[in-house]
Amino acid sequence: MTSIFFKVQPFFMLAASVFVLFFNFLVYFKNRKSYVNLSFAIFGIFISIWLFSFALGYFSMNLAEKLRWFRIGYIGIVGIPVSFYSFVFYLTRRNKDRVIVFINYFIALIFIILSFTKFPLVIGLHSYAWGHYPDTFVLNHLIFLGFFISLFSISNVLMAIRLIQKRGNFNEIERIRIKYALFGSIVGSLGALDFIASYGIDFPPVGFIFMFLYPLIFGYAILKYRFLDVTLAITRTSIFIFVYSLVLGIPFAMGLGWRSDLVSIFGDWWWFVPLVSSTLLATGGPFIYLFIQKKAEGRLLRDQKRYQATLKQASSGMTRIKDLKRLLNLIVYILSRSINLDHVCMYLYDFSQREYLLKASREKNLKDFDPFIRKHSPLIRYLEKVNAPIVYEEIKQRMHDYGGQEYKEVEEKLRSLKAEVVVPIFTEKQLIAIGILGKKKSKEMYSSDDLAVFTILGNQVALAIENAQFYEESKKTQAQLFQAEKMATIGTMADGLSHQINNRLHALGFIAGDALDSVKLKAEVASQSSEEIKELLSDITRALIKIQENVHQGGEIVQGLLRYTRKGEEGFGAVEFDNLVNASVEMTQFKIKKDQLAITKDYGSDVPAIYGNFTQLQEVMFNIIDNAYDAAMQRKSEKKEPNYKAKIKISTRQTDGLLEISILDNGIGVKEEDQNKLFTPFFTTKFSSKKGTGLGLYVIRKIVEDNHNGKVFMSSEYMTGTLTVLKLPVFKK
Repeated sequence: MTSIFFKVQPFFMLAASVFVLFFNFLVYFKNRKSYVNLSFAIFGIFISIWLFSFALGYFSMNLAEKLRWFRIGYIGIVGIPVSFYSFVFYLTRRNKDRVIVFINYFIALIFIILSFTKFPLVIGLHSYAWGHYPDTFVLNHLIFLGFFISLFSISNVLMAIRLIQKRGNFNEIERIRIKYALFGSIVGSLGALDFIASYGIDFPPVGFIFMFLYPLIFGYAILKYRFLDVTLAITRTSIFIFVYSLVLGIPFAMGLGWRSDLVSIFGDWWWFVPLVSSTLLATGGPFIYLFIQKKAEGRLLRDQKRYQATLKQASSGMTRIKDLKRLLNLIVYILSRSINLDHVCMYLYDFSQREYLLKASREKNLKDFDPFIRKHSPLIRYLEKVNAPIVYEEIKQRMHDYGGQEYKEVEEKLRSLKAEVVVPIFTEKQLIAIGILGKKKSKEMYSSDDLAVFTILGNQVALAIENAQFYEESKKTQAQLFQAEKMATIGTMADGLSHQINNRLHALGFIAGDALDSVKLKAEVASQSSEEIKELLSDITRALIKIQENVHQGGEIVQGLLRYTRKGEEGFGAVEFDNLVNASVEMTQFKIKKDQLAITKDYGSDVPAIYGNFTQLQEVMFNIIDNAYDAAMQRKSEKKEPNYKAKIKISTRQTDGLLEISILDNGIGVKEEDQNKLFTPFFTTKFSSKKGTGLGLYVIRKIVEDNHNGKVFMSSEYMTGTLTVLKLPVFKK
């Protein structure tokens, strides 16, 4: 079995040399600007030179050629400690002392030159049962060995010092990288076992296996930003070594230690026992490894698995919560309590303000955090690009490794939000909410499993928020429908109410007229009366005249209301535009005082008549004027401009058989994001739902476009005003 192992050893070393070279250059090309990645790639080159040259030395049957390959291999061995020190040097940010790195490379160059002179590191070959191995020039080799051990020792000390220093600008990602590097260094140091055979000691060169693992361990730490805990990594490695030591060791023990016993029992077929046992162990090895690993990780990650299970369970029940505020508060409560976080915040996108507003937080007051995040901020753009949870330490490390304004701006925003992790919450492609997670109180880092759970949770939260928002919108819609139904009911009652009110107004008018006639008759008779009686009769006369005037005006108002609520039984015909405007303005007197709105008629007396229904068009004009007035009052309330007065300008022009009517107001206007929703039923931009049902513009479009084959357009500028354009057919005689 031993001879078989050393026959396949060169193939393994060749494969390992190619793999290490490829892996290290993969690290380098991940960030070619980083000295850490560059020095790590050089480190991999020297390991590859050593493995490749020694493999060819083992393959060669010619002793001179074998010696030459071993000497070339020592170039790699000389370069390994120097390049490792260089890697650690940049990893621990000791960039100011670069001269030390160049001095070490210069010393290494001297050793390499000596390897091909009369003072070589390798002077010959030792012959062993398993093959040949380099014989060293003792004095030079001892000097080199001291250099080798010193550099590795100093490198490990530098990493240990860096780990116990205060953090400052030394982030957690770098700290974990150094932990991996230190762990890898301990594993790789077992590669020094190969030096034993150089001194004539019959010890098989198996240390290269550990040197092969060496760059892979902290190469992983460079490539990955979401790490396993180092304790977990060590546990997995220890389990792997233990299990496969048994898997490989038991057959070797049978072949070497128990050979005589097996021969006495099985004769020439003794080798069959270790072969079968190695097959069985190799088959069962992965299952044994996974079983032990699962048990060990279950203990190490008990708390993490617990809260992850809690979050998964909680996410499934969120969609049943209809109240949005309660939902958001529940989310931050569950995250805070289950993971034991410093703080949690939820920002929800507000379509009207085009910002993400802080809606819920846990552990700290809302005032401790930014009240909003702008839609086009660097953080939002980055979240929309990556569409995944982001970690502050990762962003900070990327900023350090790659530079760039994008990472810098995102890092600054995350720092201001005190965010360790940001979880984006998407519905389709719309980022509707953001979860801000603070540090764990246990001081542990967020793992890849954590982020995977947060992604699942984010998807469920998105669905729950969408359901809650839909439920709230449904309630608003139902309220608006109820309000619209009440208005419609009042409209159907208007005819009867108008009749009743008219009867009483007529009665009041008759009573006032009779009383006035009586006063006039008595005044003639009492012409000779005292001045006091004359004055009293005069006051009564003026009062009765005012009553008659108000009765007349009340009758006109009732008639106007009646005309507005009826469906327009007169049908379609010629509608004089100025009469239409006057009738519509008359209707606004129910709501608008004349001194609060200035209406300018910018059209002549030659405006052609419109072909349409007078009552329906009156409703259109009334709604437009009413909306303009409400917009003006909103602007007056919000901007508080001195000397501001609501104005409407009505103008016309005739084009292609159509009368184009422009109504321009100076009200609050409409926000850009709301303009495409203006004609949507039940959508309103007024102060509150009490101010409007959201049906006015929808009704305008239906009357103009469906009933009159016309067109209606609206354009608006927020805080400036709105222009409504109607195009209606001209009456043809």
